[in-house]
Amino acid sequence: MNEFNEKNRRVLRFCCKNLQSIGFLMLICGLIISFAVIILKLVIKFGYWDTPEPYKMVVSLIPFSGFNIIFYGLGILGLVQVIRYLVEENYEQGWILRHGDKLCYLYAIFIFLNVVWIYIIIPGMVSLSSGRSVFTIVMTVISITVRSFILVSLGQILRRILPIIEESKTLV
Repeated sequence: MNEFNEKNRRVLRFCCKNLQSIGFLMLICGLIISFAVIILKLVIKFGYWDTPEPYKMVVSLIPFSGFNIIFYGLGILGLVQVIRYLVEENYEQGWILRHGDKLCYLYAIFIFLNVVWIYIIIPGMVSLSSGRSVFTIVMTVISITVRSFILVSLGQILRRILPIIEESKTLV
């Protein structure tokens, strides 16, 4: 592993810097989108801007996209910390790496609540009269289940593999 690290140290640093820039950019974009949509929702709610009903539904769903972008940015920053933790000898675990399992669990819960919000709380989004919407609901439930299991598994892997990596670093 050390031989690989020495040969590719420049490439790995370059990738880490670029991924870190992309991760921070995604965090900032997600925050800007979320705050802009919250302000837009307040403007619509207090009657400063009259919009048709379909636009109100779209505006009510956009903050979830902003939060998804924030979680993706955190995931990319976590990947950068994993790479740096594996490659550099004196690198300590960052905050995202120490709490990565909890972030995966939180994102799995967020995905579930997002879909509950879309299909149950927002009225008029789904009518169960057509077979197509039942198929859409079933596929969405399967998709949520698979994504949640993947995220929970990733959290378990992170929680169990980081002490092993730490122990192997101390033995070398």
